[in-house]
Amino acid sequence: MEIREVDFGIANRLNNGTEDIIEINKNLKNYPKLRKQILQHEFGHTNRKGFTKEDLVHDLSEVKVSNFELLKFMIHNPKSFYQLLPFYYKQGKIYYDINLIIIWMVILGIISFTGILAFVV
Repeated sequence: MEIREVDFGIANRLNNGTEDIIEINKNLKNYPKLRKQILQHEFGHTNRKGFTKEDLVHDLSEVKVSNFELLKFMIHNPKSFYQLLPFYYKQGKIYYDINLIIIWMVILGIISFTGILAFVV
């Protein structure tokens, strides 16, 4: 497994079938405790290519990362907010995170349902 430093997002585990890579924001070096927590989270993901139920459950249930430290990091490093996007463009290629797509669909579904209920009632 290779760990690559990038200048955006927080961290992602990527598997293209031939490589198993963790991309982590280079600015996390200034937050060693948070960096360690994030790497532990990423190592907890499966190394299988594509979507897995285990990875989704891991993202939704794993909370070993300090939310306060993470928010502080994100405020000081605005490019880290890219982590919240389900799609992003890098080096001429579009990447997607199926877990974030599912989470965004659920959130937008709840908002839409609430909006429809507000008009009906």
